[in-house]
Amino acid sequence: MKLFDAHCHLQDPRILNKAPKLISTALDSGLLNFAVNGVSEKDWHLVKEMGDNYPSVIPCFGVHPWYVPQRSPNWFTTLKEFFETTPSAAVGEIGLDKGSKGREIDFNDQIEVFRQQLELAKELKKPASVHCVRAFGDLLHIVKDIGPFRDGLLLHSYLGSAEMVPEFVKSGAYFSLSGYIMPMKVQKAKKMLKTVLDYVANLLEISKEELAEISYKNSIRLFSYQGSKVALG
Repeated sequence: MKLFDAHCHLQDPRILNKAPKLISTALDSGLLNFAVNGVSEKDWHLVKEMGDNYPSVIPCFGVHPWYVPQRSPNWFTTLKEFFETTPSAAVGEIGLDKGSKGREIDFNDQIEVFRQQLELAKELKKPASVHCVRAFGDLLHIVKDIGPFRDGLLLHSYLGSAEMVPEFVKSGAYFSLSGYIMPMKVQKAKKMLKTVLDYVANLLEISKEELAEISYKNSIRLFSYQGSKVALG
């Protein structure tokens, strides 16, 4: 079974020194690619270095809404330079946040920074990994205004309503869930994930292996832009 981690932060200081072992172990388990998302100017060089050193790592550059106040006056110029020197990169992590942490950050500033990065993703014909907490109405409005995004948007850890899904899909969105929104013990998580896999496979009347292959191919399709390390088979 082939797997694709469509959104992670292996450059996070809490795990950076463990990243080589994590990557090696994951590759041995069938996880073939990692989309490593930067969150601010301070970690883009780490993401780039990881992408240069590991063929399986897809580097992604962006300013996360939590780090909007920390951006420098030249942040956008610097961001574009990283994309110029790293053709394999995607855009991320970008987004909007009205959650407990996001409420501390001026929302108009968040919107301005998000729109700039979203427009850049469209201009560069690259997918963007989007973070959104309690701001899905605003997100949908902006996505409709700037989109559609033929090269895709990944709404990671999706927490929006089911009713909004078709509207996002029309604009080119993909969706993912993550362990962050499902905190539980490892063994329970493994059992739960198997149950979900069984349920969805039965719902679609296909085998679990076919479902896993579809999920993997969706990730490959999203990340198979010009210059990317992955390509459609």
